[in-house]
Amino acid sequence: MKIDSLTHILPKEISNEIDKFKNLDETFNELFESKTKIIQTNELIEEIGKNNIDKAVVAGFGWQNDDLISMTNEYIIKSKNNYPNNIIPFCSINIKSKKSEEELLNCIDKGIKGIGELHFNYEENYEKNKIFKNILKIAHDNNLPIIIHGSEPVGHKYNGKGINHPQNLYNLAKNNPDNIFIFSHFGGGLIFYEHMPEVKKVLHNVFYDCSAQPFLYNKSIFNMVLNSSTLKKVLFATDFPLINIERCLNEISHLEAEQKNYILSYNPISVFNL
Repeated sequence: MKIDSLTHILPKEISNEIDKFKNLDETFNELFESKTKIIQTNELIEEIGKNNIDKAVVAGFGWQNDDLISMTNEYIIKSKNNYPNNIIPFCSINIKSKKSEEELLNCIDKGIKGIGELHFNYEENYEKNKIFKNILKIAHDNNLPIIIHGSEPVGHKYNGKGINHPQNLYNLAKNNPDNIFIFSHFGGGLIFYEHMPEVKKVLHNVFYDCSAQPFLYNKSIFNMVLNSSTLKKVLFATDFPLINIERCLNEISHLEAEQKNYILSYNPISVFNL
């Protein structure tokens, strides 16, 4: 079984009115331009099929508008119901909204497998936010991983890069050691610090996806991280439709067969309880 651990789909009504939703939601405005490529379920299924990917995690974003959250979550759950063998559904959550707990519990009842992808400014200290604490507890009680966007503290800017740097992600894991986290984009580089024994100990429940890798790192990054102690913590992911799946698969073509097995199969099967 081969799994893409991070993709995104949105309903047709959103792709038809991008400017409307840019005005509606701050996170949406940061991530999307008028010509940003948005896909629907059938296009994702076609893409994974032609690349011999069996399943794809379909995640939302850290929207700030409750109506947008409900709309995208309903669409992802409907897509999962239509393609139960192909889609691993995650749900969007606004960790500032009082409606978030009810939304999350509703999504759990409908079969979601995790939360995310969350985009937030860690420096606003959400860990003192009661809503976020309750979300973390619900996730822990239901064994749900949480995908969180990681930001590189150096390098080029891009839409939605943010400032959720490795230090912030490290603190999040340290303060919530029982939660399962997936930090996107190699955790903005946090993965390299797992060479430090005390850091590795703190990050025992942290996994990393390699989404958008061709835009961020040379493919040599895989040898660097997989030949260290992180082989069992990396998940193959694309961020499709930002990047097509074939291109991302080509970036790991040089890896040994067993390394591919871990990041494409063994690791996600474990993290997503498949």
